[in-house]
Amino acid sequence: MNLFFCSVLQLSAKSYYDFNEACVIAYNDIIALKLDKGRLALDSIQQLEPNNLIPVLLRNYIDFLEVYTEGSEEIYESKKKRFDQNLDDLKKGDKDSPYYLYAQAEVHTQSAVLHIKFGEYLATIFDVKKALKKLENNQDSFPEFVPNKKSLGMLYTILGSIPQQYQNTLEFIGLHGEVSKGLGLLGEAVNDHSHPFQHEAATIQAFMLLHIQNDPKTAWEVLRKNSFNAKTNLMDAFAFGHIGIHGSHCDDGIQALLDAPRSPEYSSFPLISFLLGIGKTYRQDGDANKYFQQFIDRNKGEDYVKSAWHKMAWNELIRGNHSKYNSYMQNVSSSGRAVIDTDKQAEKELESTIPNPILLKARLMTDGNYLTKAQNLLADYHVNSFKNKYEKTEYFYRLARIFDKKGEVKKAIQYYEITIANGRSVPFYYAANAAYLLGFLYEEAGNLTEATKNYTLCLDLDGHEYENSIHQKAEAALNRLKY
Repeated sequence: MNLFFCSVLQLSAKSYYDFNEACVIAYNDIIALKLDKGRLALDSIQQLEPNNLIPVLLRNYIDFLEVYTEGSEEIYESKKKRFDQNLDDLKKGDKDSPYYLYAQAEVHTQSAVLHIKFGEYLATIFDVKKALKKLENNQDSFPEFVPNKKSLGMLYTILGSIPQQYQNTLEFIGLHGEVSKGLGLLGEAVNDHSHPFQHEAATIQAFMLLHIQNDPKTAWEVLRKNSFNAKTNLMDAFAFGHIGIHGSHCDDGIQALLDAPRSPEYSSFPLISFLLGIGKTYRQDGDANKYFQQFIDRNKGEDYVKSAWHKMAWNELIRGNHSKYNSYMQNVSSSGRAVIDTDKQAEKELESTIPNPILLKARLMTDGNYLTKAQNLLADYHVNSFKNKYEKTEYFYRLARIFDKKGEVKKAIQYYEITIANGRSVPFYYAANAAYLLGFLYEEAGNLTEATKNYTLCLDLDGHEYENSIHQKAEAALNRLKY
C-alpha cells in the first residue's frame, strides 16, 4: 500500500505542460505589455501548479519583452542566465507533449532575436539552428499542433528572405527557409482561433507582409481583422503605429500611438515616442521633435538614437534653421551606435553633403503618403533647379515614388528607369530601391522576366544606405518568384 502511494506521489510530481485558462489570461497580459501583472499571475499559478511548465515559458516571454522594449544591454546581460535556466526547466517536461519541443524552440527564437539586437551573431546562428530543428521535428510528430506553424512560419519567412549570396552558407550550417511556405504556415496559424497564440501570429504576419512582401495594405488589414486594440494593448498600439506609419495609414498610425495606454500598469516602451516622431515628421507636424526628445530621454539602449537626432536635424533643416541642424548632427556623431540601417544612414550623412530641403520635404511627405502635398511641392521645380547629379537623381526618384504610390504606373516606371540610369554611380539608395520597386511593379503586372531582371539588378547595386533591408526584400521577391 505504501509503495502504491509513493508511486502516485512520484507520478503527480512529474512536470507537465498545461496551457490552462489562468495561463491564457497571464499570457494575454504579457503580450499586451502588462509585464508586472503577468509576473504576479504566474507567481500564483506556480504556487497552485508547481509542476506546470507553461509558466516557465511565459516567464521567458516577460524576460524577452522587457529587454526588447527597454533596449538596455545591462538588462540583457542580467537575463542571459535566466534563458539558459528556463531551457533546462522546460526539458524536464513530458516528451510526448507537443509543447515539449515547441517551448524550447520559443526560448531559442526569443534568445536569437536578442542576440541580433546586441550584435552577437554567432550565438544567433546557434539559437536559430536549434529552434528550427526542434520546430521541424515537432511538426513531424504533431502536424496538427497550430502554435508550431506560427513559429516555423516566421523562421522560414525570415530565412527565405536572406540574400542569395548567403544562402549556400546557411544551407551548409543547416539553415533553410522559403518565404511562400513560411507565410502559408503563418496564415494557417492566424486563421485558426483555437490556440492561444493566434494574436501573436497575426502580429508577426503583419510585420512580415510589410517588410518582406512589401504589402502594406494586407498588413494593415491583418491588424483590422484580428481585433487589435491600441487603447488597451500597448503592443497592439505599437503594431498599428509601425504598420500604419511605415505603410499607407500614417494618420491612423499616429492616432493609435497617441491613444496608446500610458498608465504604470504597462511597461515602458520608448520606441513608441520614436515612432510618433517619425509619423509626425512625415506629416510635418510642428511638435515632431518633442517626441524624438522623449525617446532620447527615456531610452536605455543604443539603437535608434542616432536616427532620432538625425530626424530632429532634418526637421530643423526644413525650417531653415541651419545652426540647429548642425548641432543635432553633432549629436548623431557622439551618441548611440550604427548597427541598424536607419542609424547607419544618420551617420553616413555626416560624411556627405547636406540634403536639399525641398527634396527632403518631398521625401518625408511621400513616405507618409501625403502625395498631393508632395507633388504640389515638386511642381514648382524642374530637374535643372537642382545643382548636382545627386540632387537630380533624387528629384527623379521622388517623382517616381509619388507616381508609384498614386497608382500612375506608366509614369512611375518611366521615372524609376531614369533614376536607375542616372543613379548607378551615386552612393545613395535611389537606384537600388528604384530597381526593387520597378521589379515589384512588373511582378504585379505579371511580367516575371522583367521583375526578375530588376530584382537581380537591385542585388547587384551595393554600397548604399539601407542596403541590408533593400536587398532582403529583393531576395524575398526572387524566392517568391521561384514558387
